[in-house]
Amino acid sequence: MNKCKSILRWVGSKKRIINEIINNLPDKMENYYEPFVGSGIVYLHIDNNKYKKAYINDINKDLINLYKLIKKNYKKMINGLDKLYNDYMNSSDKKSYYLKQRTEFNKLKNKYTLKRALLYIFINKTCYNGLMQFNKYGDNSSGFGKLHNPNISDKKALECLYKKLKEKTIIKNIDYLKLLKNAKKGDFIYLDPPYVPDDIKQCNIKYSKNIWNIQDHINLINICKILDKKGCKFMLSNSNSKFIRTHFNKNDYTIKKIKIARGLCPNSSLRQQETELLIMNY
Repeated sequence: MNKCKSILRWVGSKKRIINEIINNLPDKMENYYEPFVGSGIVYLHIDNNKYKKAYINDINKDLINLYKLIKKNYKKMINGLDKLYNDYMNSSDKKSYYLKQRTEFNKLKNKYTLKRALLYIFINKTCYNGLMQFNKYGDNSSGFGKLHNPNISDKKALECLYKKLKEKTIIKNIDYLKLLKNAKKGDFIYLDPPYVPDDIKQCNIKYSKNIWNIQDHINLINICKILDKKGCKFMLSNSNSKFIRTHFNKNDYTIKKIKIARGLCPNSSLRQQETELLIMNY
């Protein structure tokens, strides 16, 4: 099994339940699709020998820009991150330095350059809880995390990701529905979309401007049914909610309850162990 770490801190990361996911993968797959790749934890843990090609995708342009640049020349990323780390650690006022870099990042709006990619990682590693927040104008508004010694330049993780990306991996930045039109019989798709808010706590942290509405969730259910009819295998992570349970009957799908710990919720009393669902059509 590939032991690569993610290079990012990520809200909704599957790091804590990765063994549950990997242990429930199908025995065989043709191609691998991950349309909501995020920090890439699942992709990083699937052995390259299990598939012919991997298609990773995300609507987040900064994220995809980052992956493409790492695949092209990860050593430039390391050099740039080393400089940011040294400057940060030598700064007498880390918060002011953080805010200055956040301003520089926002000046590069819609300019997906190496500098913006470096600043994206820097902000992710130094902001509060890794929460990459953007306002309605598309500016990053993440608060300062007060970290004394953040792991801004994780050389081992960057090199591992580079080696993973350069082998049989195609990187996309398109609507996930468009991506999945190309999936064929025998392909495997892991889906980790924005979750349906759960029934009781209704926790739904806004860490992106791309917040799903009910129609988006219905579209997801419909594409799962289409994939099933095409002979694709899929695994879906989502909330243990009535909405999801209604549309994925346990008589038709393999459904596992996975224990999770809430790290982010508006009310501290809601940060407790709950369950989410792992849904498979095999």
